[in-house]
Amino acid sequence: MAGIAAKLGSRRQAILLGALAVVLLLAVVLWRPGGDAPASKVAAPGPPARAASAARAGGDAAGDEGTPAFRSRKAAVKEVNPDDVPPLRVSDFAPPSGPGADGGRDLFELRDPTKPPPPTATPPPPAPGDVRFVGPMPLPPPTPTPKPPDVSFKFIGTFGPKEHPIAVVQQGDQVVNVRSGDTLFGKFILKKVGYESIDVGFVGFPESETRRLGITP
Repeated sequence: MAGIAAKLGSRRQAILLGALAVVLLLAVVLWRPGGDAPASKVAAPGPPARAASAARAGGDAAGDEGTPAFRSRKAAVKEVNPDDVPPLRVSDFAPPSGPGADGGRDLFELRDPTKPPPPTATPPPPAPGDVRFVGPMPLPPPTPTPKPPDVSFKFIGTFGPKEHPIAVVQQGDQVVNVRSGDTLFGKFILKKVGYESIDVGFVGFPESETRRLGITP
């Protein structure tokens, strides 16, 4: 009994393997590229599929050397005869000449790079007093400090006691003897009398504003 069961099992396995092999073979035949599927399982091609099939058929026909399409394309190709090619001359390698041939620029000429244009000057803002001026008016400039008058006389000598010397001054043809503290010609004040110089102040000016006048030889 055991031997009969073993034979039946081997036979079933062989049948099963044979059926699987047939199924695989059918699958390979149906799904391989370019394979023809049975008409019952493949749907009829629609308009796009028909156009693709027609284009593919036309391409196959054009690739065939015996077809009219291949002969017309072959006739359209122009055959070049080597004798028709013109020979090269030295002048063919010369640079172009004439105005505008190279844009007016020599490739081997050293030139400075193009400088950028200068910046546009900004006009100054309108000054005070201009109708376009916007802002507070500036303060008026300070009143200039008055300048003391120039000394218009000469110191020509001294005489008298050492403690209270007298200075002799001359303005034009006028000769005047003055002591320290006297006013000269309405504009000057004699501050100090020395042996060879005098210190002169000015009427209406600070005490520090003085001039030293040396003796005139």
